[in-house]
Amino acid sequence: MKPDLTGILMFAFLGGGIVTFIGSIIKFFNAGDVLNFYDEKIHDKNKVSKIVGNDIFYTGLGIILIAIISIFLNNKYYYAMMITQTIILLMGLLLSCYHFFWTCKK
Repeated sequence: MKPDLTGILMFAFLGGGIVTFIGSIIKFFNAGDVLNFYDEKIHDKNKVSKIVGNDIFYTGLGIILIAIISIFLNNKYYYAMMITQTIILLMGLLLSCYHFFWTCKK
């Protein structure tokens, strides 16, 4: 089954929208303590909120940006756009995990 523009936009605005929303909540409301492995003894809440919130927020915006770019492209590039969105999501979440576990300590 070939990907179409509907699938790209659904992935972007569902996946990217949710990730952007969660990142903005963490970043703007200083809610780094809502993350699963957060420990007050190990992690600095302000660093977690700022760094991980930025990572998650910009990951979601990147996914949405790829979907907007794909509107203007030929349909033979839709598969590459879906793969690009998936890679951006996975790399962004891996970067967030890296920053959370190794950069945001006290």
